Amino acid sequence: MFVYPLKRGAHALCKLRYVFDFKIRIKKAYMNSSSKLINWHESLAMVIAKDFSSEAIAELLKGIENLVNGSSGLVTIFEHSQPPQTSHHRLLANEDPQYQIDTYDAGAYLLDPFYRKALDERVEGPFTVNCVGPEGFEDSEYYDLFYKKLGFIDEMCLLFQFEDKAIVSVSMVKHAGESPFSKADLKQVAIIFPLIKSILIRWRKNITKTKAPNLEWQLDNALVNFGNSILTPRESKILHLVLHGYSIKHIAEKLTNSVETIKHHRKKIYNKLDVSSQSELFYLFIASLKAMPEGAIVDPLTFLK
Repeated sequence: MFVYPLKRGAHALCKLRYVFDFKIRIKKAYMNSSSKLINWHESLAMVIAKDFSSEAIAELLKGIENLVNGSSGLVTIFEHSQPPQTSHHRLLANEDPQYQIDTYDAGAYLLDPFYRKALDERVEGPFTVNCVGPEGFEDSEYYDLFYKKLGFIDEMCLLFQFEDKAIVSVSMVKHAGESPFSKADLKQVAIIFPLIKSILIRWRKNITKTKAPNLEWQLDNALVNFGNSILTPRESKILHLVLHGYSIKHIAEKLTNSVETIKHHRKKIYNKLDVSSQSELFYLFIASLKAMPEGAIVDPLTFLK
């Protein structure tokens, strides 16, 4: 006779505990959100106090990282017709700037899906690597070099377009063991995106711009011409898609060929270029860019001895 009331009482107690735990979680989330907003506004105060200088942008990068729980971050400037310049970085102690930045600035950026998105589509806003990476990107040498080997599991990049055709990229990453960037993170950054752009506009006005050779068109042409002194037009097309990180399956669909046909072409490409893997192909491309003299508009492979 007394079993039912006890069960009912136990059920009510469980319900109360659930409600209590839920309120605790809500409170913690609210406190965490409030703390992030406080830190964000402190960063903005520092940006203003440092008068939109280079030091101010370092504070801005730190503030954005804290807002979305990013592990490390970079600010990269792509002036029109110029190679990139990494102006700010907040790397972890075990991250090597020479490995991570110099290789990128030397020409690997041409294969960066974020850069291609900004340059080819002239879009701006916050994006994650899943938003911009081509099908099969995680199997590419670029992904292996700039994500796997560095322990990155996700990247969020804020792309800004300017009237003088310059592009500024502000990127944050997540490391292994951390949660990827969420839709809420993207939404939060999208809200403050106009404010960040206004800060970058002020900062760029303070930058002393040095006149440099017009290299971007040369590097873009190098990417287009890479291998064409040795390969057929069809093989060159496949080579470029492989370099950009597309999977064999996607290349087959794009070129209306079978997967086996594309694999056969890839084998011939590797034989002609004397490489045995996508990794060797990637480093051959970087080496050819470094060997290419200023003003050259032919296949950069012709300058390798």
